[in-house]
Amino acid sequence: MTPSIISEPAWKSKAEAKREAVKARIPTEWLIHANNLKELREDVMAAPAKLLTAKELEITQTASALELLRKLATGELSAVDVASAFMHRAAVATQLTNCGTEIFFDIGLERAKYLDEYYAKHGKLIGPFHGLPISVKDSFNINDIDTTLGITEFIGNANKFPQASMVNLLLDLGAVLYIKTNIPQTMMTADSENNIFGRTLNPNDVSLTAGGSSGGEGALVRQRGSIIGVGTDIAGSIRIPSACCYTYGLKPSSNRLPYNTRGYEDGPFSLGIETSSGPLANTFEDLKFFFDTVVEKKPWAYDVNCSPSPLIKTEPIEKLRVGVIYECPLLPVHPPVKAALRVAAHELEKAGHEIVTIKDFPSYDDGWKVALSIFTIQIEGDEDLIEVLLRAEEPLIKSLSQGGIDHYVPKVADNLKEVVKLLRERKGFCQKWLEIFTKNNIDVLITPPSPSTAPPHDTYGIAPYTSMWNLVDYPALVIPYGKVETSYEATAEYEPHLEGIYSKYDPEVFSKGLTSIQIVTPRALEEKLLAAGEVIDKVLNKV
Repeated sequence: MTPSIISEPAWKSKAEAKREAVKARIPTEWLIHANNLKELREDVMAAPAKLLTAKELEITQTASALELLRKLATGELSAVDVASAFMHRAAVATQLTNCGTEIFFDIGLERAKYLDEYYAKHGKLIGPFHGLPISVKDSFNINDIDTTLGITEFIGNANKFPQASMVNLLLDLGAVLYIKTNIPQTMMTADSENNIFGRTLNPNDVSLTAGGSSGGEGALVRQRGSIIGVGTDIAGSIRIPSACCYTYGLKPSSNRLPYNTRGYEDGPFSLGIETSSGPLANTFEDLKFFFDTVVEKKPWAYDVNCSPSPLIKTEPIEKLRVGVIYECPLLPVHPPVKAALRVAAHELEKAGHEIVTIKDFPSYDDGWKVALSIFTIQIEGDEDLIEVLLRAEEPLIKSLSQGGIDHYVPKVADNLKEVVKLLRERKGFCQKWLEIFTKNNIDVLITPPSPSTAPPHDTYGIAPYTSMWNLVDYPALVIPYGKVETSYEATAEYEPHLEGIYSKYDPEVFSKGLTSIQIVTPRALEEKLLAAGEVIDKVLNKV
């Protein structure tokens, strides 16, 4: 009898071939031997000093994008110098933390050479992003580059969709693009893992999640593999990686910055809650610089969905009235996160700003229920990404298959009456939050970005503290602030429905975490948010 031969699933061989093809695009001299990976991952943040040249280190450690631009403008650095240094650092970061997906250093270097030729001929920069090495999330389409979204069915889809409007705008501003970054399968979980590129690791501690869905951006920016990264956010996908990886991150209101097009047909996600694009950076200055520069480029001329909202110049702020929410009673916040908020409020008050504790506010738990119900709306004939995976017999990643959705969405909305009911509930949240801002006369609201510091892989669970602001379309940003230095008792009681979908506090697991705060303003007030954030960052981080 002839023994049966079990063939390898088609998705698996496609994924392996894709990984090898991407690895082949890293210069041989930048490859890290497999025997050295474990040791280097023990302290990822220290690895570049061991692997880069002195010049590459100096370039990639430049404090900010504005400082890098100054050096490019004076001719102290060439665009090729800058691109090569950041590409090497990005190659190191990708090998250590799986933060990169598509690597196209050759295209990036050609672009840098073109910019140097322009500078030599005209004696000036081509635009305000001239020579800046900027990374983008995998979901942004770039000509001649795949947009797989970590799904094997999408391998080989280069040029299937037009180049993203954000990419067109960045190139017109003078940016150098050279790498796309990792995301979770379907982009609807906070753990950036998929069957093609694997799991993105947190550069601060590889045993912890880098967050998602812009987790690759969070990890790459934290490692200074790009000077600014561009992510997207529909439930916290910029802010969660920022909080997990300890970077700055901005989610504007929807349609303030360009977003279309991405690597698959738009589905029901635009019903009630729309995705925003925004920057991640290592300085607040770069966050603001990116937003201001993109808006001044008139993004509504690139993206039909962008609102024609010119940049509003703001006056310097001397005194803020700041509302603070420490936690939602149904969703306990870990003691170190709550402590960081208390210290932040104290420091701001000491600096002369007024603090107002907000005690009566809409339930974040109820907000998550409405948001998740909107995310799961089903439209007849529309194939979502889960169905794409099932059709290809590609397994779901662990964080997508942990369950817990039944409590929040007992029945998927699949008819117009149910959809309208959800949108009315959403409008109710919008009204309540507006009343909180107006009745308390606050400029901004400070709230947790997440219930915990970066948790272990596959344990982040639900995202109520970020998704609330997508639900009401308020701009929000994350500022890194503080680290865990005290061990607290695990005293909080958790509702039964949170089992397996909500990170519970364990003093040993979270003993070395890095904390952040989230700042929010009402809809479309990004300029006010950034002006207030700048003041808050200077007080808290002494910059």
